[in-house]
Amino acid sequence: MKKLSKTFGRIFSLIGVSLLCLIITLFGVVWVLEKGPSVTLTSIFCRSVRETSAIRWISDIYLTEEELSGLISTDTEDVQTDKVNASLINIAEADASDNDQPNLTLEDISYGNCKGKMLIVRDPKTVVLGISGDFQSDPGLQLTDMVAKYDGVAGINAGGFVDNNGMGNGGRPTGLVIYDGKIIYGSESVIYNLIGLDYDGILHVGTVTGKEAIDDGLRWAVSFVTHDGLASSLIINGEVQTQNLGSGVNPRTALGQREDGSLLLLVLDGRSVNTLGATMENICDIMLQYGAINAGNLDGGSSSVMVYGGEIINHCASVTGPRSIPTGFIVLDGGESVG
Repeated sequence: MKKLSKTFGRIFSLIGVSLLCLIITLFGVVWVLEKGPSVTLTSIFCRSVRETSAIRWISDIYLTEEELSGLISTDTEDVQTDKVNASLINIAEADASDNDQPNLTLEDISYGNCKGKMLIVRDPKTVVLGISGDFQSDPGLQLTDMVAKYDGVAGINAGGFVDNNGMGNGGRPTGLVIYDGKIIYGSESVIYNLIGLDYDGILHVGTVTGKEAIDDGLRWAVSFVTHDGLASSLIINGEVQTQNLGSGVNPRTALGQREDGSLLLLVLDGRSVNTLGATMENICDIMLQYGAINAGNLDGGSSSVMVYGGEIINHCASVTGPRSIPTGFIVLDGGESVG
């Protein structure tokens, strides 16, 4: 018995020493990243971790708030933007000659170090906003269940949500939610960074009050800003919104629209051996490459998922599996264009 106790004691001692060495190593790596000679690397690292809800505190280990303020993005949440010029989008009426062309085209994305999926939706009126419920409590719905709830064929995660303790059980959104032309979450008088679609299927991004959004005819919309206040507007009327590009490297979800009205649903992977993720600038580059006139950034990180054919088809970065979310953009069947 004594011998057995000694053996177990040695095993636990070895485990304890190993864990201690691992912790010391990790803190050493963080010190190099935060206090090392490369200001660029330090800035990217701090921006990346501060965009997360679970490990945001890591940036505070060796850096003061004053030091961080010189590295992280400037808060752009309330910076006014130009309004989307709807006349730049010309949605062609479907006719019999188009019947052989699919509504959906799925493509693999490989751009520099960025990897992910792009879903091109020809008819923008087949895209609606899905919601998990009444937003009164957690959890929300996983995206696969939300797509199934609306009998959809595909979908991506949408707006931000309250993520207590970084557990990803969000059933309550942040900001504004417009559902079928009505504000169901948020206020008419508050200014929001909005991403949404009007009754004609035209994508709108920019800073507006809830009332202005309704007056502009938005039918489906959500809002999102990063933890450091970077606004979601990335491209408006063909112009890159450079004030919103100071991000880190993380998984990303974005929504864009081409001149012909086709919607671009983009999900970029991250936090994996294949790719660390993407910056806001990377999103803009890819969207412009695909012809986007307008584009906005949605919730990212561990929430970034794309569902197609009933399954998540990208690499979900969440270690606990797909998150529960309150909102998603859902693609209905090609024959179910919303009137």
